[in-house]
Amino acid sequence: MKKLKFIYNPSSGDGIFKNRLDYLIERFQKAGYMMVPFRSSDINALGKAFFDIHDDYEAVCVSGGDGTLSSVINIMASERLNLPIGIFPSGTANDFAFHLNIPRDIEACCEIIERGRLKRVDIGRVNNKYFLNVCSAGLLTDVAYKTETNMKNALGKLAYYMKGIEEIPRFTPFKMRLQYGSNVIEDNFLLLLILNGSSAGGFSRLAPNAEIDDGLLDVIAIKNTNITNILALFLKILRGEHIGDPNLYNFQADKLKIACESGCETDIDGERGPNFPLDIAVKKHFLKVFIPS
Repeated sequence: MKKLKFIYNPSSGDGIFKNRLDYLIERFQKAGYMMVPFRSSDINALGKAFFDIHDDYEAVCVSGGDGTLSSVINIMASERLNLPIGIFPSGTANDFAFHLNIPRDIEACCEIIERGRLKRVDIGRVNNKYFLNVCSAGLLTDVAYKTETNMKNALGKLAYYMKGIEEIPRFTPFKMRLQYGSNVIEDNFLLLLILNGSSAGGFSRLAPNAEIDDGLLDVIAIKNTNITNILALFLKILRGEHIGDPNLYNFQADKLKIACESGCETDIDGERGPNFPLDIAVKKHFLKVFIPS
């Protein structure tokens, strides 16, 4: 039988995924896979899942949110593992899976793995770490890990929006320098997003022109402005009508250097990111992912 490593976060989303493990084991056995599960509620302990990964495994499947999936990819990149990834989105936002049209339905995800259609997709690198979906700084950056788990389970993406609005009045803008190619931008910002996919934090149309296999990252930087403009801009973002707004910069790049004068925190895929300065680049077609037919 073909071996399949299955990593799952029991506390992701509503936490009910773990109740379907017996179904998964039975289904994959019938499909000719020996499923080897690994339970990981602690992202820092994920490395233990790969102690035997060189032993004839065919693929790695991950059930969790963007943070769990991103942590798995970072470990695989550091270990130079080139196995295809199967995604079972069970987190709150699941932005990376959303961009690839991978559903939350467990039976449908199993079918995607069994059919075996693969797509090579890009990932981003920031300093010595990798991100699947987004690297960000500023307002909303720490919303994912500041929002209480119970609140996320009860309200889903709405919990992120509520927490973000709560932070706006007391947020301090930051001065930043962006350099890409021969271009330099210096300004005071509220939020910086470097996107591989089209969405982040449940905002599904942040980068409407993003492609996950084009070798480019989409950059959105929101300027410091008054609260009226901020709220108007976020309404545009919800409708996907913000590109071209005078209160933001938007461009694509395969490499980007960022300096920041303040102690602004960064985030990668919902987890704390590295300190400034940031050296960012795209790794084109780095990852093989099972996708729907």
